Amino acid sequence: MATTGSTTRLGSIDVLRGLIMAVMALDHVGLMVGRFHSQEMWAGAWTRYSGAVPFLTRFITHFCAPGFFLLMGAGLSLMAASRERQGWSASRISRAILTRGALLVVVATFLEVPAFLAATLSGPSLGSNPEFAIPGMTQPRWVLTVLFSLGVSMMISAIVIRARAAVWALLAAAALLATAITTPGPEHFATDYGFLRTVFMVSRWSHGVWSQYPVIPWFGIAALGVLLGRWIAADQREAFRALPWIGLGAIAAALALRAYGGFGNFRTPRDGSWIEFLNFIKYPPALVFTLFMLGGNLMALAAIERAHLWTTRAGRIFQVFGQAPLAYYIAHLWLFAIVGIIGFRQGTSYGVVYAIWLAGLVPLYFVTRAFRDFKMARPPESLWRFF
Repeated sequence: MATTGSTTRLGSIDVLRGLIMAVMALDHVGLMVGRFHSQEMWAGAWTRYSGAVPFLTRFITHFCAPGFFLLMGAGLSLMAASRERQGWSASRISRAILTRGALLVVVATFLEVPAFLAATLSGPSLGSNPEFAIPGMTQPRWVLTVLFSLGVSMMISAIVIRARAAVWALLAAAALLATAITTPGPEHFATDYGFLRTVFMVSRWSHGVWSQYPVIPWFGIAALGVLLGRWIAADQREAFRALPWIGLGAIAAALALRAYGGFGNFRTPRDGSWIEFLNFIKYPPALVFTLFMLGGNLMALAAIERAHLWTTRAGRIFQVFGQAPLAYYIAHLWLFAIVGIIGFRQGTSYGVVYAIWLAGLVPLYFVTRAFRDFKMARPPESLWRFF
């Protein structure tokens, strides 16, 4: 375990981030190779599952996006604390964070979105899958993806990175509660909302933009991550001792809100099955979704830390993915997009999807490891370090 005053990366955070990256790839293989993808929209498309395998294949990947934003926020706090000990000024730290956020937006625009478009447009028409179709949607001029929202969240964080914990707590609560309170009901699907509301609050197709990851809901999760990182930097032992209980409490709160219905759900279960009970809304993230998935991430982080998984063979594999996450992310998108374009334009079964996912992790490991070694040899100011 790294000590509080150490500049060494936290192995547990790298392992969890890498595990998230690996699991996330399964969802993208389903989209790009299997040619299926679930939807959990606040209105419109909301997938009904035929069985446990399709549902659990999707459900396990729900932990990924909240984990990205949580760990990104924690990483900003830990990086700021480390750089401050090295003598960096507050303005220099803010500039580094701002630069990284802008870089993510550029990468999203020129590398991430083209991969998704190349993969999806090479397959069956989106309209042929009623669960995925978005009425009125044509090819978008701009897609607000997970990298876009991460980048903008990071740029916002650069401005207030020095703010007190109380300010960050207020920002997190305001973002998450504003999402829960102001997201309209599904009966307002056809309402034409303004451009800024589309970009910052509501997941929808509007004004030529497919706003998959609106900024404000996801920034709220990143703000919680900043608080987590500060806690770990201040008292690592106590933080990891409390995380399992906080995670369990968050999951319990999510289940209670789901059982009660109404506030925090956006859409209630359509039947009495366990699948529908856990079929949370992700776009934008309902409060039950956020609580459940963050709770799971916190419990996983604590378990990884307790078991020192980064010292095991499997743990070191995931640690590599987590130490160069952006390079892995772009590489996996293009790898599976090309596989889908070349051999699976009409899709395939879940069994083949799982096989291609596992096989693809092998070359991705070696590519990511090589890039990890390359970037670690660069100075802290190098843009390569941001990948």
